[in-house]
Amino acid sequence: MDHQARICHSTTIAGVANTWGYGAMTNSYNDIHKSRAIFLIGGNPVEAHPVSLMHLLKCKEQNNAPLIVCDPRFTRTAAHATEYVRFRPGSDVALVWGILWHIFENGWEDKDFIRRRVWGMDEVKQEIAKWTPEETERVNGVPGSQLRRVAHTLANNRSGTVIWCMGGTQHTNGNNNIRAYCILQLALGNMGQAGGGTNIFRGHDDVQGATDLGVLVDTLPSYYGLSDGAWKHWARVWDVDYDYLYGRFFAKIGEKDADGKGTSMINEKGMPVLRWFDGVLEAKEDLEQPDTVNGMVFWGHAPNS
Repeated sequence: MDHQARICHSTTIAGVANTWGYGAMTNSYNDIHKSRAIFLIGGNPVEAHPVSLMHLLKCKEQNNAPLIVCDPRFTRTAAHATEYVRFRPGSDVALVWGILWHIFENGWEDKDFIRRRVWGMDEVKQEIAKWTPEETERVNGVPGSQLRRVAHTLANNRSGTVIWCMGGTQHTNGNNNIRAYCILQLALGNMGQAGGGTNIFRGHDDVQGATDLGVLVDTLPSYYGLSDGAWKHWARVWDVDYDYLYGRFFAKIGEKDADGKGTSMINEKGMPVLRWFDGVLEAKEDLEQPDTVNGMVFWGHAPNS
């Protein structure tokens, strides 16, 4: 079992969950109306999320909030920007570290927030110290003077929101991009604040809902994972006997429990949508399950993936 966010926002789920503990946007569309600044990277809502765009434009007009758009291409969204930052594709982390270099260099970070709420920022600062304006420009082509201006804008307009979409996620280092965006917000103290947060534009409401519901091969609902404790919790919630659930799963190949029965695969991850064809084409002896995949159901999901 899998769903469409496996393709689009799996790096968001991993990067955000590693930072906040769960993989979803931290605030809401309506909360963006309270933002004092908008930092948009890897997204083009004018073309891809026109309804979401209306929330951004309302915030920009109501609050006189600067809209900073970072994109290798001058998009229709960039045409609305207060500040457009063009950078080399794939250098998102260098861009964020370059902004943070100026924030830390000038003491613009939220020191009290970091002291009370953040773990590991000292280690991050050691890495950021390497990303001087000269080094950053060498990697991503953005002048240090522009990144200083962006850093100053974000520092002077809090709480600000950070927003991204496919342009940030679909890279070989997508998880790193997401972690960098989150660290930017931690340094500025923009988390747990009205108008702040890390806000991820999903293609459909169903994408976020399916993620929260755990329609995935590696977790039960609400990001509980597949441990025995998780299964026993949801057995109580569903009012279903745990032993019944345990018995619904195939037995592991060649493994026996104390009663001589096969050990259940209840804690094993299944096949994601990206690898379903292996379950069809591979020989049985090369699979961890007793048989090959013999059927599929697509429900509101494009099989071309």
